[in-house]
Amino acid sequence: MSVTAIVLAAGMGTRLGALTAEKPKAMLEFEGHTLIDHQIAAFRRCGVSRVVIIGGYRDECLPSAGVLRYRNDRFAETNMVESLMVARQELAGDVLITYGDVVFDDATLRTVLGATCEIGVTVDMDWQDYWRARFGNLETDVEVLELAEGGVTRIGQSNPAPDQLHARYVGMIRLNAAGCATVQSVYDATRAARLGQPWQTSKSFEKGYMTDLLQELVDRGHRVDAIGIRRGWLEFDTVEDVALATEWAQAGTLARFCRLG
Repeated sequence: MSVTAIVLAAGMGTRLGALTAEKPKAMLEFEGHTLIDHQIAAFRRCGVSRVVIIGGYRDECLPSAGVLRYRNDRFAETNMVESLMVARQELAGDVLITYGDVVFDDATLRTVLGATCEIGVTVDMDWQDYWRARFGNLETDVEVLELAEGGVTRIGQSNPAPDQLHARYVGMIRLNAAGCATVQSVYDATRAARLGQPWQTSKSFEKGYMTDLLQELVDRGHRVDAIGIRRGWLEFDTVEDVALATEWAQAGTLARFCRLG
């Protein structure tokens, strides 16, 4: 199977402060490699040879050898959905979409690549220990993620009740050819109706998150399958995330959450 990996790497990562003053957050270094290089290496090990990177902020820092590059020129005034659509011609066949601020181990990647659904969202069914280690609780930086019969019913809304946290969204989306067509069709229809207006959890359509698009798909009656994993990933969203992951790596306990190749 030939899969195209699309990495969304247009953002600065304002919560990372000085760490991203001169580079996008996908270029943060961890364990001797940048986050995006960790992803690319995992793609290669798992047989994904076509890699597309969508940059924006300080995109000249992003790797160019052996990958295809696109740029969201409006990165400062838009968000992930608009970044993805800069490269919408790549939404064909089998596609994996990842966020540039996560890393994942090979086992997780193989699970996602092996999914046969039209539209699949990677969710961690065993996220609680990682969250307690990151934040000391299960209330910080959480969003609604409700599942029913193997599918996502609600995703991305803030202030969830405890019974709305069935899993944690990871930032990896799997599409087949039919799923790619559906995503583009729903995007076009929603853009025509909501451009310049609030949309799902965002202040405007142009600022839409990927979770807004996923919820739109669900609301319009399309099945969004949950691809369940158990740990095997890390998110680098804050200075504290970087410090903690580095501490775990130095202490030899990183494998508790993710076994990097």
